[in-house]
Amino acid sequence: MKIIRDLKNVKEFTELSTIVIGNFDGVHLGHQEIIKKCSQISSSGRFGILTFDPHPRDYFQKELTSFKLTTKEHKYSMLKKLNISFLVELKFDKNIEILTPENFVKSILFEKLGAKQIIVGNDFRFGYKRSGDIKLLKHIGQKYKINVFSLSLTTFGKDKISSTIIRNALKEGQIEKANKMLGYHHKIYGTVIQGDKRGRELGFPTINLELKNIIAPKFGIYACYIKILSPEYEDNLYKGVASIGTKPTFGKNEANCEVYIFNFSNFIYGKKVIVSLIKFQRDEIKYDSIEDLILQMKKDCEIAKEALKTISLHL
Repeated sequence: MKIIRDLKNVKEFTELSTIVIGNFDGVHLGHQEIIKKCSQISSSGRFGILTFDPHPRDYFQKELTSFKLTTKEHKYSMLKKLNISFLVELKFDKNIEILTPENFVKSILFEKLGAKQIIVGNDFRFGYKRSGDIKLLKHIGQKYKINVFSLSLTTFGKDKISSTIIRNALKEGQIEKANKMLGYHHKIYGTVIQGDKRGRELGFPTINLELKNIIAPKFGIYACYIKILSPEYEDNLYKGVASIGTKPTFGKNEANCEVYIFNFSNFIYGKKVIVSLIKFQRDEIKYDSIEDLILQMKKDCEIAKEALKTISLHL
């Protein structure tokens, strides 16, 4: 998958291609289904994605807390596995913000990309103040000889699969529901940073990850799998317990992800890891004593070990 950020001479890769437009946060089952259909619709065999950076919500509401399901690095790595020819990352700035729906189609889709076919979701909005909808996109597309297709996301139970529904499930601790919609176990990618080393003092040496630029799941304890992205650990998949929250027993207030890896005590500061959340076990609790905390941590480990016996994971 070729990643394109400069639209000069981009037609070499995009002309007469089929392009699906979206942000694909999480690359969930609905996204995967749309991309598969995009591949089927493409007559030239060349198809790609048009996405935006920053996400429009980040652009318009900079003060809001992080909401994305994945980092950009993680999202692109998942998209590469879907046999996409190219990904156009369009910088979302003032110049893009003020484009009318027609100018967006004319200047970006027609003149810059030379797209033959465009695929969007049924609820797609575009142009200045989100004034364009799918009906208008099809009308303008005819003018520039661009075929426009709209697709519905797949459903899960009574709900349409969407990034918003998955975010809400994560915030509520409904990790199994979120995982089923994602089509994989929700992952936290991060670089191991130095913590306060309190876990090691308590007999539970942990690794610490910052929760930056992604949504924080419900604070509490999770059974998890851990993959260390380093050659010496390449073939190993570890089990453990993740504590997501603010460490209330010790008066902390900044959210992070602290992970105790079973039967592992190596120092891996600076290494990248993937923490896959499998099961939500309990809420974050403030304990009156260190002894009570240690007792609960032992119980948490036993519960996680039992839960992970029946769940396998492949990364």
